[in-house]
Amino acid sequence: MPADTAAANGPADAGAPLFSARIREASWSRHQGLDPSADEAAEKAPGVFDLLFDGTLSVDDYTRWHAQQYFVYEAIEAAAARFADDPAAGPFVFPELARVPAIEADLKFLMGPKWRSGIEPLPATKAYVDRINEVTADWPGGYIAHAYTRYLGDLSGGQAFGKAARRNYGFEDEGASFYVFADIKSPKAFKDEYRARLDAVDLPEADKARVIEEILLAYDHNGAVLAALGAELGRNPFEPKVIAAICHHMNTDHVADTLVICQGAGGQRDAATARMTGFDGEGADFAAVVDGAEVPVRINWAGPLSERAEVRPEIVRLFTESKAQLENA
Repeated sequence: MPADTAAANGPADAGAPLFSARIREASWSRHQGLDPSADEAAEKAPGVFDLLFDGTLSVDDYTRWHAQQYFVYEAIEAAAARFADDPAAGPFVFPELARVPAIEADLKFLMGPKWRSGIEPLPATKAYVDRINEVTADWPGGYIAHAYTRYLGDLSGGQAFGKAARRNYGFEDEGASFYVFADIKSPKAFKDEYRARLDAVDLPEADKARVIEEILLAYDHNGAVLAALGAELGRNPFEPKVIAAICHHMNTDHVADTLVICQGAGGQRDAATARMTGFDGEGADFAAVVDGAEVPVRINWAGPLSERAEVRPEIVRLFTESKAQLENA
């Protein structure tokens, strides 16, 4: 990585590499690390990308992957709104890049109208989002770093992901609209313009070095999310749309019951409110508000479940036992 700090806040060396070139050089190894074909000899379990490209990634795991991306882009695009008029970051706020509406449409298609009730950030995703929020709170370079990492990736390798999704699942538009940039006629020309703006950005050299470091951190966060998803591939027997429907039902029609379950079986006697956030074959996940803070609650089923019809009786059991436990306390 070029030593930008050596000339912090001083005039740039006319013979130094352009900022966009320095970014690409510094991040190349991170980029290769996310590429499933980067080291074909490596002994590792196939990840999300590997399975997507070879056609064996289930549509359910594809959906879970996109649900995690929703939280990341929601944070980036909230930052974009804050920095739209900033002299340094503003030139990198492009309405045609916004992905949240497309992800929302895809998740509605994949999971149904209650999709929002069935998605929750993984711990790795939450850490990623927390970092975006922290670094974009008052630093334009934070937005530049995270926007660059995601959007230029979407316009590059992300296009291959879209082609694979359409090929594997028979999607036309919905389901893979995340990868469609309808208002960008030439991705190459757009990326060239984007890099030209990076080269012209009005930031001190110390901030440029910090931007590069933040881009590397963004790659690391993205890799952590993919690793977390990879560890769970194929393990949840329930379709995301089933999870969304049951969570929505519990959080809309059985709010009091959900709280009782968290207070009893979940061991959170002081919980003021609670919501169901998901479940798999081994147990259910909730979020309970205790002393003003939301805490995760995991409650195991009495035994492994694999069918939707098994979930309701198990929830009824948890509620009945929790209610009795609280009454007898």
